[in-house]
Amino acid sequence: MTRAKGTLPDADTISPDEKKELVYDVFQNISDTYDKANDVISFGMHRLWKGAMIKDIVSHQPHDILDVASGTGDIALWIAEKNPQAHIVGSDLSENMLAVAEKRRQQLGLKNVSFSCQNAMQLGFEDNSFDCVVVSFGLRNMPNYRQVVSEMIRVLRPGGHFYCIDSSWPTNPIIKPFFGLYFSHIMPFLGNLVAKAPEEYRWLNESTKAFLTKDALAAMMKECGLKDVAYKSHMFGGAATHHGVKA
Repeated sequence: MTRAKGTLPDADTISPDEKKELVYDVFQNISDTYDKANDVISFGMHRLWKGAMIKDIVSHQPHDILDVASGTGDIALWIAEKNPQAHIVGSDLSENMLAVAEKRRQQLGLKNVSFSCQNAMQLGFEDNSFDCVVVSFGLRNMPNYRQVVSEMIRVLRPGGHFYCIDSSWPTNPIIKPFFGLYFSHIMPFLGNLVAKAPEEYRWLNESTKAFLTKDALAAMMKECGLKDVAYKSHMFGGAATHHGVKA
């Protein structure tokens, strides 16, 4: 469904079921223009951050990799190209996003990646199934961050690597107001210009404001069973890549 302007719920008070429904609708609606819009609203920087993360992932030579909230499959397909010996599964709740991902897979002729429609809160994989799990710009949209992190760690093998790259709210008092202006007004404008979906991109602002701080996410990762947890900030703190190893 498409929501009228001003009808977005408060991301701080929305119920888990409402958030799940809202996020599903958002990504069903923007699947065809999602990649183009990401390039525009991040000025292409997201590709640099993802590329650095994928280089690190490939350096560990994982064989079985799970990409949670895979969306249109950019991370899964990128890893598949860089690591042809690995098998990658991309999971997502949105059928429309996965349809785009599968079309891209076929165009690239990749045989070592597959896609599965799944709820990240209850992953349909056995314990200790993957050498690496990754979620890219998806965790903040989940109804329960801790449950998703716990599920990702459950299916990760001991010694396996966990990666999360996502938007975050800058803490620098000089930078913070500029990000507030961009996320609240400019980004929905660009979302409307590129995807004709201002409300969907207004949600990005809401979900980012309500998301965990970088330190809070790192602490949660440790509490859920990861060691050697660290993160790297991007764009003055407007995004960050977190990494940890399953104990």
